[in-house]
Amino acid sequence: MSVADHGRLFNADRDQVNIEIGSYTAQYSPGGAAARREHVGPDSVRVPLAAASLTPIHDRHDLRRLLLRAACHPDASDSPVVVHGMGGCGKTAIVRVVFDEAVGQHGVIGLWVNASTAPTFREGMLAVAQDRGASQDEVDAARDRRRAAADLAWYQLERSSQPWLLVLDNADDPSVLGDEVWLRPTRRGTILVTTRFGTAAAWRRAERHHLDVLGLDDAVDVLIDLEVPSDTAELEELARALGCHPLALVLAGSYLGRRFLDPVTVDEFLERLRNDPNATLDEAADPDERDLRRLISSTWQISLDALADRGLPEAITLIRLLSCFASDPLPTGVLHPDRLRHTGLDRAEPPLPGQRAEAALRGLMSHSMVSVDDVPGDVGRPGVPCVQTHALLLDTVAARIPLDQREIILAAAATLLEDLLTREAGEGLLIDAQSLRLFTPHVVALLERVVRARSAIAHRALALARYLRAQSYDRGDFATAHAVAKAVVDADGSLDAPDTAESLADRYELGRILSALGRYEQAKDLLEEVLVAHEAEMGPDHLATLACAHELALVFYGLGAWSQDEHHMRRAVDGRSSALGLEAPDTIVSTACLAEAVGEQQRWQEAVGIARPNAERAARALGDEDPVTLTACHTLAWILFKSGQIDEARALVERILAVRGRLLGAEHPRTLTTRALLANILRSQQQWELAAQEALSVLEVRERILGAEHPHTLGLRNVLIRIRLGAGDLDAAVALAEANLEACHRVLGDDHPDTASCRQALQEAHTAKESQR
Repeated sequence: MSVADHGRLFNADRDQVNIEIGSYTAQYSPGGAAARREHVGPDSVRVPLAAASLTPIHDRHDLRRLLLRAACHPDASDSPVVVHGMGGCGKTAIVRVVFDEAVGQHGVIGLWVNASTAPTFREGMLAVAQDRGASQDEVDAARDRRRAAADLAWYQLERSSQPWLLVLDNADDPSVLGDEVWLRPTRRGTILVTTRFGTAAAWRRAERHHLDVLGLDDAVDVLIDLEVPSDTAELEELARALGCHPLALVLAGSYLGRRFLDPVTVDEFLERLRNDPNATLDEAADPDERDLRRLISSTWQISLDALADRGLPEAITLIRLLSCFASDPLPTGVLHPDRLRHTGLDRAEPPLPGQRAEAALRGLMSHSMVSVDDVPGDVGRPGVPCVQTHALLLDTVAARIPLDQREIILAAAATLLEDLLTREAGEGLLIDAQSLRLFTPHVVALLERVVRARSAIAHRALALARYLRAQSYDRGDFATAHAVAKAVVDADGSLDAPDTAESLADRYELGRILSALGRYEQAKDLLEEVLVAHEAEMGPDHLATLACAHELALVFYGLGAWSQDEHHMRRAVDGRSSALGLEAPDTIVSTACLAEAVGEQQRWQEAVGIARPNAERAARALGDEDPVTLTACHTLAWILFKSGQIDEARALVERILAVRGRLLGAEHPRTLTTRALLANILRSQQQWELAAQEALSVLEVRERILGAEHPHTLGLRNVLIRIRLGAGDLDAAVALAEANLEACHRVLGDDHPDTASCRQALQEAHTAKESQR
């Protein structure tokens, strides 16, 4: 029988056990004195049995001071001190620094015992007893079970004339310490324990301190200490990719900082890390490294093996399931036993029956592999219990899932998300904003996992992502929609045989989302490519081709290119009218947009002639409160306002605003567009205070949701400048116009109509100020 444990190799053959721990070898056999004479204890308990850190300690200053105070003032408390956290987070490193300082500068007797297994711990504690004054005969008697070993060690520790610090390192199996047999209260010295198992009953009287990953700045400092040849921006990118995990940072930094014959750039390292995190980081370790705790590929497995030994093999399958998702908080409801029963994970290896999920989760929590916390809910809603796992842990676990288990795990993850997001939410209904916010990162992560694994369920992951993309766009959350759309397009490009029609549709969706974000040049380039491809694949009159022509027209509208806008939109109107009829929703929307393009070219009478019958058709065919009808009516109201029919425009806008506010909410982009139009109408009626209130309210939301330099935000500032100017607040008008003009130049260009409008408003403000002098 042989098992690997924490870098030490154990071999048991009949009645003899050989244990190798660094330079320490213990041999046991049933014979008496002869065997005892062969026994060789630890080389030392006075020096740390851990490698020195390659970098100074970062970001742990408060904990370091606290531990040092406990080590130097044992009479202040009789409780042990426990430092716990996930594997590789630096527990042993900080304790070694405290140990060295307490011994070297404060006269404390330092004692260090490896507590990773029962044999090493017991032999280490007998060596401590002998160091503190026990005779060889007493130690031999304890080793032969003729005397209580724990009592002997504690007798010698309690009679010590000097304060001592006893480090019990890597105590990941608290049962090794025998509850209060070995771990006893004392004021003669300080017991300092490092462990991954932070919730063990053995620590109930202990003073516990959780150790997490580093902050970004400190993570970058570690890489700088290791002389990684790169600038700060690249080091920050590397630190983020490694999740600021201390062990990973040291491995990566050592690797990048010491290569002479074949230098590797940070970008190259990141690419390797994405493809195979385990092999990449293990290659960075010292070739002679035998401690599995210092290898990324093994450090998590040590905890999983320990959980399996405790009767929780299900934790292995649970962490594999979690590795399909993102490192963002995942609502615990996903893991409800009733949902897990329908995933087929009871046929995985090891099996994960639904009723064992709670125990498996608690096991992972006990080893600091996951955490469970409440994430704040949306306004007026309670917090959401979520499980969260470090990104690097997820990546390395995902890379190590056995091939014969991968499809089972990925399919289970897809089933869980499908149940929550499509079946329970209801087809055709909007997912609530909170669920959309919480689950989108996990859908994107699952898509990336299945594509990388070339999984057979790629089509299911793509369907989920496309569903959330549409949900995000319809809610006006264009930033989220863009993140999902980009992931979908990237996935299409990675598939062996992507569906051409769906791939084109995905690129089209990305183009219209780019347009919604105000990134018009990017949207134009993409949609022009997609339009050409649609025409070649499906023909010029196909509905998908016409939809692309419609979106491209909107991009030209955003660029201020009205004639090109009219050209493409007229094509969409003609094609949709012929294929769908004048009263079809798509036709009505394109007709409304055509009216705007005509109006922007100062052909207002023609624009009214298009917009008014279009709005009447929409109300007749779809109803007064249908979103398409509201769009057609909004266009009519804007054209009436621009053509001087102010009273009719205001009445129509106020009716639209009441409905949109009720159906979509006050901060939906369409509601904001209507409110911005109302502010402009109030300005034209010289109701300066009301106009300013409305404009400022919309501006605050647009800056928060769309960004301070989104074209819609810049355009609204132009309205506010005109309001300030009309109200006689010239200083405010000038200051706002100067700032907005600089942004318009940078974002829209010198020739854009909104830039020209802002420039003109600034000139008028300066002229008005001059006339007051």
